[in-house]
Amino acid sequence: MKKTSYIILLFISMLLISTNSIAQNTIDNNLEVEGVTIVKNDTLEKYHSPKKAGYMSAILPGLGQVYNKKYWKLPIIYGGFAVLTYNIINNNTNYIKFRDAYIARIDEDPTNDDILPQYTTDNLRIIKNNYWKSRDLSIILTVTLYILNIFDAIADAHLYSYDISDDLSLRIDPVVIPTYNIGQTSVNGVGISLNF
Repeated sequence: MKKTSYIILLFISMLLISTNSIAQNTIDNNLEVEGVTIVKNDTLEKYHSPKKAGYMSAILPGLGQVYNKKYWKLPIIYGGFAVLTYNIINNNTNYIKFRDAYIARIDEDPTNDDILPQYTTDNLRIIKNNYWKSRDLSIILTVTLYILNIFDAIADAHLYSYDISDDLSLRIDPVVIPTYNIGQTSVNGVGISLNF
């Protein structure tokens, strides 16, 4: 089993490396079309691939965020996985305990010991079902966190080179608007202007 996992991991790593080198070759090389040479501009940033960020987060959650240089998201992602994993293990352990107690109570074998005598049969059934639902909900939330981790890495990679200018401003000024109605010469108000 371990050998197969290592082979799959090696294959995916080689795929990512080859995809990166192909994209780098298409960006780095100068093009010559019908006698005109197009030279790469040195001021262009290296292309930041959303696809690569998504693949990296799919392989190892949080790796796409590292690729996007959003290191502050790692504790959130791994903290969420830690809490959800703890909930899955805890709820599953309690589910098994109450399930076994319920089965021992309802079967008609007199040799079974009553594991939890302080609970009634209905209470055992209700508590067992609650732990079962909580465990399944924690599994669903873990899968949701995993998928959100991938989408977050892709969205961050798309916005990686987005320029937020210093020229972004919102101004609120008093405004006097002339009117052409009889008896009223102007209207006072508030003007809002957004510069970007």
